[in-house]
Parts: sequence; structure tokens; C-alpha cells
Amino acid sequence: MDTNNLLWVLGHKIRLLDTDESYGMVEITSPPHVPGPPPHFHKSENEFFFIIQGTLDVMSNGEWQKCSAGSFVELPPNTTHTFINNTEQEAVWVTGWRPKGFERFFRDFGIPLQESLAQDKSVADEVVQNVLKNVEHYGMYLAD
Repeated sequence: MDTNNLLWVLGHKIRLLDTDESYGMVEITSPPHVPGPPPHFHKSENEFFFIIQGTLDVMSNGEWQKCSAGSFVELPPNTTHTFINNTEQEAVWVTGWRPKGFERFFRDFGIPLQESLAQDKSVADEVVQNVLKNVEHYGMYLAD
């Protein structure tokens, strides 16, 4: 596996996936009890979550649902969402969006997997503050 495509982003392991120009997609490995980003929405992008392994709790417009392997969650534009793995095992899932572009968020804020203490660095206060300050540049809007 090409480790150049593996990053830690906000405590989650990300594998960048090659796609055509119409959509973007990444594989995410969420360790136990690591929360996703603050509740947010995208104004233009359709997004989906497809759970491959484990269980992921997904919030969509204030409603939480437990999504086990094989679950698919559709998130139309302006749907406030976030996620957390509340189990003791890793959850592996794929998220994708159309139109393409949001993958820049992972590239720009990711810490290369091979870097020492990469997971810890990905949740360091200065990284989190930088993400919070700049998310709107990526089409991610924090919910009030």
C-alpha cells in the first residue's frame, strides 16, 4: 500500500482514493471513541458515508443513528452532520462527495502516517484551531 496516500486528520486515519473529476472519496479508519469534526454542513456537496467494518454513530440534522457494516448514509447539501466511533473496535468507512474538491481538506490538514506521533499531532490544539479558522475555505460550514 502506498503510504504517501495515508494521513492522520483530526485523530482519524485517512486513505486518499483516486477518483475521476466528478467526485472525491476517502477511506477513514476511526479509532474507538475519537469524535469527528464539530457538527457542520456543506452548501453545495452531496456526501455519503458507507460503513465497511465496525460501527459508527452518525448525526444527521440532530438525529443520531448507529450504523454498522453495510450501512449507507446519504447527506444532501445543507445537512448538518458529524460522527463518532463509540465502540471498542476501529470503524472503517468510506466517505465521498460530489462535486469534487473537499479532498483538499484532508491533504492540507493531514499529518503523514510515517511522521513520528502523527495521530497525536493531528489533534494538537494549534492544528484544531487552524482547522476551525479555515474550514469555510473548503466548503465546510460549522453549525451554530
